[in-house]
Amino acid sequence: MHQGGAYDHENDYPESSLSSTAMIRTILWYIFFWAYQIVSLSFFIPLLFFRVFGMKDRETAWVLRVTGAWARSMIRAAGAAVAVRGLDNIPGDGRYCIIANHQGGFDIPLLIGIMPVSVGFIAKKELRYIPVLSTWMKAINCVFLDRSNRRTAAASIKQAVEQVKNGEPLIIFPEGTRSRSREMGTFKSGSMKVPIRARVAILPVTIDGSYLLKEANSGLIQPASVTVTVHEPIDAGAYRNDQTQELNERVTQTIAAPLKH
Repeated sequence: MHQGGAYDHENDYPESSLSSTAMIRTILWYIFFWAYQIVSLSFFIPLLFFRVFGMKDRETAWVLRVTGAWARSMIRAAGAAVAVRGLDNIPGDGRYCIIANHQGGFDIPLLIGIMPVSVGFIAKKELRYIPVLSTWMKAINCVFLDRSNRRTAAASIKQAVEQVKNGEPLIIFPEGTRSRSREMGTFKSGSMKVPIRARVAILPVTIDGSYLLKEANSGLIQPASVTVTVHEPIDAGAYRNDQTQELNERVTQTIAAPLKH
């Protein structure tokens, strides 16, 4: 397990060999991804059983087991060596928002895979229509957001607030899009509205190196070292609705700190 930084593959293999290996790995990864979706259809049977008979605790445990296994499998298949720091900072009551920087497409499985509880995330509305995947997204209480429609977006934010209040944590990426590098984009202060309105904690998380798995390789998947740092919680309940910028600056500084070394 590596402690941050890039996996130094360029000095070990010729460029042509690298390209061929990366292409093969990428094809195999996508085959594995969709095969896993098909196999996961059988996992709906226990899920429906628990729901029909009102076995909420069993349902929650099953969803965590299935989605956690999926997330970790996707990361292993990509060849990532993941180092995690600060897991003891995670609150035990589930009443928090995970706010993280967003380097690449593997960030969501990275976070889902390390968390001890089931976590959803705020996702673009288009993901609602992907077969199988969307069903599991709904199972972990993802909130689908249509940024082009102010009315439905407001309803989605209200839903997110209620979920977090009820102990169903959510992942929020304030940059709004992948940075595709080690440089952080600007955090949108509006992302702080959910934890402030819910009066819950913010769990700042720094992801370092995930872009090296795919985005740095023209979309091809290659092994890399990734470090995930879970920081101490910040009480968003101590801030007012008109203090989103102040809270945003504090969260930004906390998450950016490990990327400066």
